[in-house]
Amino acid sequence: MSLNKVFTKFVSVTMGLLLLSPLAIADTNKVLFDMKDPHVLIKNASEATFSRFRNERDLIDKDLNYLKVIVAEELMPYINHKRAAASVLGNKHYKQAKKEKKFNEFSEVFRDYLVLTYANIFTLYDNQKVIFSPASDIKGKKVVSVSVKIIDAQRPPIAIDFKLRKGKKSGDWKAYDMVAGNGLSMVSTKAKEFDGIINKKGFDYLITQLKKKSLESVEAKAN
Repeated sequence: MSLNKVFTKFVSVTMGLLLLSPLAIADTNKVLFDMKDPHVLIKNASEATFSRFRNERDLIDKDLNYLKVIVAEELMPYINHKRAAASVLGNKHYKQAKKEKKFNEFSEVFRDYLVLTYANIFTLYDNQKVIFSPASDIKGKKVVSVSVKIIDAQRPPIAIDFKLRKGKKSGDWKAYDMVAGNGLSMVSTKAKEFDGIINKKGFDYLITQLKKKSLESVEAKAN
């Protein structure tokens, strides 16, 4: 299976969760990158992540779940999981979740959901070349897209757009969605799935199912 097909599948189907086990606890003392420029942020966070993949290959080979640690420490500080969770729910379900005081629980579960999702995808990483889009004018913008292209000599390149939003108070940029080269958005894809589940069985059922998913380990994807 091609990398592009695998990425499409992960966006539409393969989503998972991360248990807050000792292995998965992020380094709270980590010094964060500057988040005032979305292009620089994506480049720095990505390069730091790939660097750890290369330098800690032995640990990953011993236990693929170590990818969760790297994702939690290197990527998640720059992901606005609450914004992503709200976007996935949509306006109607977001208001309902807030009213029922279930949004915070859902957003934390969704954060863990993203960690294993990214960890699963990164099982495909094998020191491919990564090209980042040049910086663009962000003055006056609240939402921007930063494009990343993964080059593999054996396969067609994969294009990914990270959508970032600027914090109103902090002025920091954080990512909240990923869009595949074919235009498939993780947020919009999961929004359709979750909408059906919530309408039929409610928030409690959805959260329970996501927590069950958290028992799953990282699985190597076929190339």
